[in-house]
Amino acid sequence: MNKVIVLFIGFFFLAACSDDLGAKKEFEAYTGPIMEVDSATILYSDSAVLRVKINAPKQLEFENGDKEFPNTIFIEFFEPDGTLSSTLDAKTAYYTKETDIYKAEGDVEVIGYIEPQKMNSEELYWEPKKEEIYTEKFVRIETEDQISTGEGLVAKQDFSTYRILNPSGTIYLDESPSNDENSEKSAMPVRPTKDTPDKAKSKTQPVSKKELKLKDGRP
Repeated sequence: MNKVIVLFIGFFFLAACSDDLGAKKEFEAYTGPIMEVDSATILYSDSAVLRVKINAPKQLEFENGDKEFPNTIFIEFFEPDGTLSSTLDAKTAYYTKETDIYKAEGDVEVIGYIEPQKMNSEELYWEPKKEEIYTEKFVRIETEDQISTGEGLVAKQDFSTYRILNPSGTIYLDESPSNDENSEKSAMPVRPTKDTPDKAKSKTQPVSKKELKLKDGRP
């Protein structure tokens, strides 16, 4: 009789544990994406004028409004008159709704067309409300006559002005004509037109000489 009672109590204990585990699994919160979009396009406008266009081959959206772009992102920034002022390209990106901030990661490249130049980093933040981009990571900025490097950056989203927070050096490119194929030359981007719609073309075509204007007044 005692053996039967012990077995019954043990069975009841196991059954109760099993029920608790099942209930825990049943009510465990889901934290994954609630929607997946292929070939996503996001538009930002001001007074019915397009100011920003975001293209991504895949967008994941979460219940709290956050978004993830796991397979590259390409952002175009436009002037009030509709001309393209700059672009941002990265391997992945994340959008946090609470702060309204985008975070781009992996081979981040910003190309500016107002002042022809390009910036490369591994991480970059963009705040739509402030129309600013910034990072604390290493940056490399190339113009047609010099290359500047450093840690940290604050810039306008059109990349017309910027400031390197902790500059580490500047390399001045050779401006004198040379027949040496190995001589270092800068090929700055030109603003894409109807004849050059591919963004990749803008990274290889030279432009006319322009003076570099830095936000903090350095030459």
